[in-house]
Amino acid sequence: MEVNKKVIVVIIILTGFIFGVSFSTLYAQTHIIEGTACSCTLPIPILIPTFSSLGIFVGSIVYYAMFPKYEGGKEKYREKLNLFLDMLEKNEKEFIQKIFESKGKITQSKLSSQFGKVKTFRIIENLKRRGIIEKEPYGKTNIITFSEKFRNILS
Repeated sequence: MEVNKKVIVVIIILTGFIFGVSFSTLYAQTHIIEGTACSCTLPIPILIPTFSSLGIFVGSIVYYAMFPKYEGGKEKYREKLNLFLDMLEKNEKEFIQKIFESKGKITQSKLSSQFGKVKTFRIIENLKRRGIIEKEPYGKTNIITFSEKFRNILS
């Protein structure tokens, strides 16, 4: 659904909710003042939690309408990652998998201990030049993360 349509739907839902609460409150108040409110109508102490519950329900509908669902989860992310990994060299593929297994963030020293310092440096520079990863200083080492562009491709 387009953003403009979503906004219109949300406005209609909220307006309907406000109208319903206002009308119900006016109806209850009129019957209380006239003295015609009997025990069969909804008592005021129950009316407040009922409107609160209805407000939570309407809020949930508005949230569902305005924000997209997160579909696919980890499996879809893994599938996209595997498609991308097929385009890389063997060393780069292992390197990216290590970053992915560590939730998208790993220190250069951990990678160096697994791949060797020179090999790690060359792979990092190559992937950084291609815009796949980013390197940020972190004490005496660096933190290696996926670049914003790469995260957008996978999401």
